[in-house]
Amino acid sequence: MTADDIKQALAEMERDDNLITKSNYLRTLADIRLLSFEEWHLTYLSLHPKVNAENYLTNLRVMIKARP
Repeated sequence: MTADDIKQALAEMERDDNLITKSNYLRTLADIRLLSFEEWHLTYLSLHPKVNAENYLTNLRVMIKARP
């Protein structure tokens, strides 16, 4: 899976009303800044190169699915 494929999949997740894609905070020594859903998961995948991106995205969809 290429970086563009991952970005596209994350962007599609953000547009899906059935998924909860709230932004997360990344704490650094310099500051606390709000990261977008896409930035957060791209950062995670870049920091953990051994993670299978396709499996990660599949599991992410399951975890963030809005349930009644």
